Order: sequence, then structure tokens, then C-alpha cells
Amino acid sequence: MLTKSQLKETFAKYDFRPLKRYGENYLIDGNIKDKIIKEARIAKGDAVLEIGSGLGALTVDLAESGAAVYAVEKDRKAYGILKDIVKDDYPNLRLFCADILNFDLKNIRSSKKIKVVGNLPYYITTPIIEYLIEHRNSIESALITVQREVANRFLASPETEDYGSISCFVQYYTKPSYIHTIKKTSFWPVPDVDSSLIELEILSRPAVSVRDEGRFFKIIRGAFNQRRKSIINSLAREPVLNLPKEELSKILSNIGIDPALRPQSLSLSTFATLSNALTKSH
Repeated sequence: MLTKSQLKETFAKYDFRPLKRYGENYLIDGNIKDKIIKEARIAKGDAVLEIGSGLGALTVDLAESGAAVYAVEKDRKAYGILKDIVKDDYPNLRLFCADILNFDLKNIRSSKKIKVVGNLPYYITTPIIEYLIEHRNSIESALITVQREVANRFLASPETEDYGSISCFVQYYTKPSYIHTIKKTSFWPVPDVDSSLIELEILSRPAVSVRDEGRFFKIIRGAFNQRRKSIINSLAREPVLNLPKEELSKILSNIGIDPALRPQSLSLSTFATLSNALTKSH
């Protein structure tokens, strides 16, 4: 891993400037790097997808584990520098200059499920999470660094301010765990906020059983789009359920949900119960 002074030297050597639009902040804290590598639990024979390899702060350690490492970097110049740094030293490492959102997992040839590791750019965190969940059948887990406020939303419980539709989405498909807070000074250039290291363990089946996933998530999104309103007012609207309040109130009461509750009071399992009741009655 390059230190801050080595990064500056490298930037000067290659006439390189980190791009803000790509959220490029490079890890310079060796203790944090070691923590991430330890938590990744990578072993020989594993297949690893690294998102945002940058200048190799994690890439080299991942490759030294003996795992098959597929490192994806969008910035063409950063990709070229990393290629120059690693040379041909690691036959088990493949570098790709690509946008992760367009990356074809068929590039990863492995009979084992993929372990994902990455420092996710803040501006594109949610689309990357959606990408990982879309490809969940090929993925075992994701150890990722994200903006602390975003991590809080992924991990949030009902009755908290951070709890919302993204909490439900992530917790439906994965088991999220908080690992460690990473101070912003662990990166250079220094970002505006601290980060959190979290792990998303892909569930073999969703956390709750629903009859209609489309309706389930429509209800969740509709509820949290007007989170200050009662659940009956946020869901009865035309864009969501388009139901008379009297009818919706009866359905809610029949399954033990107080129509006056706000959306953040409903757990994932309660949303599932509501979705299943509505699917059955409509």
C-alpha cells in the first residue's frame, strides 16, 4: 500500500489527479488496510471481485492470498498506473478497466461463489448495492467501505431515524453487519465524511417470505416516500395502493397494524405481512 508521500510522488510521476466525479479517495492507513484484509478472510482458491482497485491499496494483499482476484477500476489512468505497479507479479490477478455496473460476472471463472471487497465511491453506492443484489446468486458476501451515514441506513432498525426503504431492501436480501469506523483522515485526498466498513452476507433465501416482491417493495417505497404521514395516508394514495381509506384501515386492523402508525414503526416482517394480505385480498 502506498503511503501519503508515495501517493503524491506517484501522482507527480504519472501526472495524475484524483477525479472528484469518481469519488477517488485513496486509503493511506496501513492499520485499516490490515483490518480490511483480515475481515475479508480470503484464502487460496477463493474468487474475489475487488470494486475500485484504485492504486492497489488492497489489491496486492488480496493477490498475495493466492485467491483468484478480479480487480475492476473505472478510471483509465488509475488502471494504467496500477498495471504498471503490479506488472506480471501475480498470475492470479486480473485487472479490468471497466464500470462495475456494466461488468459481466462471467469474466469470473470459478465454481465457488464470489467474495466482493471494495471501497465504494459515495456517489454510486446504492447502484452498486443494487448490482450486487441483482447478481446475488453468484455472490457469497461483500465487505465494503461506504459513507458512514449510508452504512447507518443499511443497518438501521425500525423506530430509528435512519430506517427507510434502503434498510428494508438491503435487509431483505442480505444480513448486514457493522465492522469498523474509518476516519476520513485514513484516506487521501481527505473526503468530507468518515466511512464505515460493513459486511453484507448474501442470504440463501430472503429474510421474509412474500407472495409478490414487486408489490412488497412498492408498498415499502410508497410508505417511506411520505414517512411523516401515517401508514394509512402514505399507502392509500393513488400512486401506491389507490385504495379507499376505509378498506385499507380494515385490512391493516385485521392483521394487527395500527393505521395511525408511521412507516418507520413497521418492521420488515410487518411489511411482508401487509403485502401478503393485500396480495391475497386484491
